[in-house]
Amino acid sequence: MDKTTLAAFVGGWGLIALAIVLGGAGFGAYIDIPSVIIVLGGTTFVTVGQFEAKDLKNFSKAFGIAFKEVQVATTPELIEKIITYATNIKKNGVMSIEQTVLDEPDPFFREAFSLLVDGTKPDVVESLLEIKLEHMENRHKTMIGIFGNIGGTAGAMGMAGTLIGLVAMLANLSDPSAVGPAMAVALLTTLYGALTGTLVAGIAESKLEQKHTVEMIASQITIQGSVMIAAEESIGNIKMKLKSIMPASQQEEE
Repeated sequence: MDKTTLAAFVGGWGLIALAIVLGGAGFGAYIDIPSVIIVLGGTTFVTVGQFEAKDLKNFSKAFGIAFKEVQVATTPELIEKIITYATNIKKNGVMSIEQTVLDEPDPFFREAFSLLVDGTKPDVVESLLEIKLEHMENRHKTMIGIFGNIGGTAGAMGMAGTLIGLVAMLANLSDPSAVGPAMAVALLTTLYGALTGTLVAGIAESKLEQKHTVEMIASQITIQGSVMIAAEESIGNIKMKLKSIMPASQQEEE
């Protein structure tokens, strides 16, 4: 479980609930069905219209990933693991790592080093892994884009609901009993849109973007490491080149 994502959701919604309680109006005053229909219904249908069905099927899975810890090793740990593999191959041959590779939890790392076990040439290893990385990046960007779209659309639908409510209010100024419900639609749709865009889609989009960056760096290091091992480069060269991919802050810590 990603504790910061959980804290953001629980803390953000908790503060909203606390503000409602302290406001004295109660939760009932903040529930308006027309506003819910405009914001959630409108956002849903706009999103469905802007993305392919095959991508929307992964929505819940992507949302769940925002709450999970990144499963890849840290950059220093990954580099150390690659160096260990390279050293083992130098001493005992590539077949000595076969069983260990099959037990690797990271599918990208497992596939990269399985190519080494199969005796794949360095240029072929690089080409195949770059293609896989490109597909991974496109898939991640699509899911990040869905949440970014939801955030922007929810805000826009909130504004649309506000205008609808204001028009209804102005059209019924002669009827005091109709002014209140119309004003509720005008204000609550803005509130719903802002909360959906910020405390749901905004948090998920940001977390997925960060996790994507971590996974991409790990994948790039894996590609470079496996290609250099396949090319039978020296352990020193492998270590130096892999560390050059590390973020500057981590290089300074070394």
